[in-house]
Amino acid sequence: MSVVGAIMVPHPPIILPEVGRGEEKKIAASDRAYRKAAALAARLKPDTIVLSSPHAAMYADWFHISPGKSARGTWGSSACRSCAFT
Repeated sequence: MSVVGAIMVPHPPIILPEVGRGEEKKIAASDRAYRKAAALAARLKPDTIVLSSPHAAMYADWFHISPGKSARGTWGSSACRSCAFT
């Protein structure tokens, strides 16, 4: 298996309308970039997608790879406690 591409995007919480409450319009370029990134990922048709986040558990001597096929979380610490993602 080889690397077929790499995509890096910012993730400002205000990109969600429930959090931004109108402020998300200020980062419309980020929204467009996300849509382009998603289209690129779809065109590449990778076997595996690796997601990395500065908010995940970090270790100095190893990199954790989750064995699951999905993830779940909430925005409980932000302005949108009812927002969830899967």
